[in-house]
Amino acid sequence: MSVGSLLAARPRLVLICHLVGLCIFVAAFFLPAVRDGEPVTSSSNIFKGWQCANVALSATFQLDTYKSSGFLVALSGLINPMILLYLGLNLAPKFRKACRFLALAIVLCMAATWTYFAIEHLVPMVGHFMWIAGALLILAAEVVGREQRSSGGMLV
Repeated sequence: MSVGSLLAARPRLVLICHLVGLCIFVAAFFLPAVRDGEPVTSSSNIFKGWQCANVALSATFQLDTYKSSGFLVALSGLINPMILLYLGLNLAPKFRKACRFLALAIVLCMAATWTYFAIEHLVPMVGHFMWIAGALLILAAEVVGREQRSSGGMLV
């Protein structure tokens, strides 16, 4: 079965959620995502989304990470590949349970991110909020799709 036919079988609202969510999610990587909790000065450390993703991904492969609060950073870094995996698996109906599990894991990793921010006194910025909003919009399709299946009809 081709990707085109798989996409054609998806409800329109689910596709819109995925596409808009993915656009917001990707745009967030280019915006300021987090800064240190000190008062804002010209020397404040501000990290863009792609820099945060780089730090989180590299933390995933360092053993010292798992002996500190850096473990929460590693969990945060898993959100990006899990979103991509979710989108890929969501194309085939047979992976519906795996997608639900991934959606739950992504939300738990988001909570780990906020816990790390609180521990390290980091302040989320617009890029972080867009990253979360994009991911949640992508995952909202899970809820919309489930409602459409249970009602037996199309919402759009």
